[in-house]
Amino acid sequence: MSDWHDLDLDEITDWPIIPQSVVVLFLALIVAAVGYWYWLTPLQHELVSLKQQEVELRAKLINRAAQVAELPTLKKQIEELEQRYHTVINQLPVEKELASLLSGINDIGIRNGLEFQRIQWAPRIEQQWYYELPLNMQLTGSYEQIGQFAASIAKLSRIVTLKDFDLKVVEQKGQQETLSLKVSASTYRFKASE
Repeated sequence: MSDWHDLDLDEITDWPIIPQSVVVLFLALIVAAVGYWYWLTPLQHELVSLKQQEVELRAKLINRAAQVAELPTLKKQIEELEQRYHTVINQLPVEKELASLLSGINDIGIRNGLEFQRIQWAPRIEQQWYYELPLNMQLTGSYEQIGQFAASIAKLSRIVTLKDFDLKVVEQKGQQETLSLKVSASTYRFKASE
């Protein structure tokens, strides 16, 4: 075998087989490296991006599958909420029922032996979803009568709340006390969409 230094690149075809094979192998490695860098590296970046997209899409799919699985439960809850909503709406008086509600509260007071000094509607209070309709009352009677009156108000089919109590002793005869009660009874009316 001749010395490597004696080999001339112009005479590569006349070289012995081993040096020719080394040069061909070296050129093949360079071509393979350039090809890998030129064609496969971008494809690997695209593959990584697609795998990341696959993970995101799987997470979305799992999330959507969970939402679909919950759909019957949510529909049932919506139906229950609608039933509750209609129940509460039915307990709120409409404008034409306010006079009968006032009459009903007056009748409850009279049945419980109370005497009304004053009963009148106060200006309505506007809230975001409803109107509060306060009814100011001043009445007299015994402690038991006032308690029975409050219990009877609570049993009404319409929503009525009692607040702002001011209870004072007006007269006392032995063990029997006559009390004066100032109270605000409020009912509520749903705000119709305007």
